[in-house]
Amino acid sequence: MASITSPTSAAFAETLPTPPASSAAPSQHASPLPQPRRHPLKPGGLKESELIRYLDHSVNHIQKRVDNRITNRKVKPAAGEEDGYSAFWEVAKDLDGLVDVVWVSGSPNLEIPYLLRLAVLAVEYLPMFPTSTRSAQVTFSLISKLDYAFSSLLTGHDTASGEPLPGFESGRKVSTTDKVRLKGIVDRTRLTVVRVMSGASEVGDEGDVGGPMDTESDGEGEAGGRNRTVTFEGFEDNLEDEEDEDWEERNVASVYEKTIGELGDVLGGPPIGIITDDWGINGTAQQRSGQGFVESGGEIEL
Repeated sequence: MASITSPTSAAFAETLPTPPASSAAPSQHASPLPQPRRHPLKPGGLKESELIRYLDHSVNHIQKRVDNRITNRKVKPAAGEEDGYSAFWEVAKDLDGLVDVVWVSGSPNLEIPYLLRLAVLAVEYLPMFPTSTRSAQVTFSLISKLDYAFSSLLTGHDTASGEPLPGFESGRKVSTTDKVRLKGIVDRTRLTVVRVMSGASEVGDEGDVGGPMDTESDGEGEAGGRNRTVTFEGFEDNLEDEEDEDWEERNVASVYEKTIGELGDVLGGPPIGIITDDWGINGTAQQRSGQGFVESGGEIEL
């Protein structure tokens, strides 16, 4: 469930449509997503309307907290008003909760547009906050969940179990328009994550504080002292840093990996996720003609 805690959100959350035990499909595989309803919500029905109101309110609440984020705040929040975000992991946590809510609905007419919207918010907000190990971990977790959802929707089957998704039993497909939007989001996210994570190695984790360099001075005259090496404070964990970098590189490479495999080259253009020099030169012309993805600073309208 989304961790939106305002009074209005809580009121909406109390009326959210949750699947009863008889309507939830049994889970027989490890999935980052909760088990969806067996049948989609009735289009135009009361439960669908309540869910749409909850999702719209929650998204607006997240946007307000991003606008009032600690690094951008000009005035203190009014009494009773929730404070802005201080790190991206807080944003990702709330977005992650909304992804779960959308998925549980088992309604393609809600899943596709709202998951696209949440994916856009994630890539837009990520560069707005300082980088940190915790934010990186939560970011990759959120993207992995979205990747699982999108790859499943593209095939109409659960990626792990192969079972048909609710609403896709009759052969429903994701529209070409939505595939184009998804391709743009995937490209933009991969590029943004690379840029942000490469900046992380320069900025460092939040709260990192440098200290004075120190050397070992005790026992210099002891036997074997000639084999001692100078040790600088802050450099003892180089091996751990290298392992962290390897972990980061593996996760960057896996951004929307499943979705890329399902989209393939069906929409034309170069292979998704691979940026070449030629593509970089020609990308501007394609953007003018409405193709390709919109660089950071642009917008993807949903």
